[in-house]
This record gives sequence, C-alpha cells and structure tokens, in this order.
Amino acid sequence: MRIDADSWNIIQKVIRRYQASVDEWKIAQEGTARYERLNRETAAVEQAMSNFNTTEQDVIRERFWTYRDKNKSYEDMFNQPYSPRQMRRICYKMIYLTGKELGEI
Repeated sequence: MRIDADSWNIIQKVIRRYQASVDEWKIAQEGTARYERLNRETAAVEQAMSNFNTTEQDVIRERFWTYRDKNKSYEDMFNQPYSPRQMRRICYKMIYLTGKELGEI
C-alpha cells in the first residue's frame, strides 16, 4: 500500500517528536485540545512500538530518535543486525502502524 507523501511526513514528525511529546503531555492541562492531541500521538507511537521485538525497536529508536530534526540514514546504522533493506521495511511498518492509529492512513 502506498502512503501519501503528506501523510508520510506528518507521521514521521509525530514519531520523531515522541520523546518531547511525552514530556509536554505530562505538563499540559487535562481536557485541553493540546493534551488530547499529545495523548493520542503518544499512545499511537507506543501501540505501534509494542508490535516489534527488541532488536527491531532498536532500529526504530536509532532511525527516528538519534536526531531531532531528521532521520538517521540506514547506511550509517552500522551496529544493527539488519541490512538497510530490512531496516527500511521495519521503519515502513512503524510508520504504517502509527498512521493507522492516528487515522492518517
């Protein structure tokens, strides 16, 4: 299934902002629109992460959470036990599952 480029970028940003969103979610006032959005986004990322084993989760963490403003290149991820093609598949599945939870797909 092909994912629209706009949705793809939105979902990647949600995944990259996950750690900051968790901190903001704890501070935000309950019942506000911001609180609900952060709650929905963090729950979607956590739900998607729960579908992967620990080595796959390491790939996702390194890909999305190494840098705040961009994704880490697959070719620069030397310590992972997967090939770049396998890592692409893992990250695609993460984006797809998160997008399904958010309603972007």
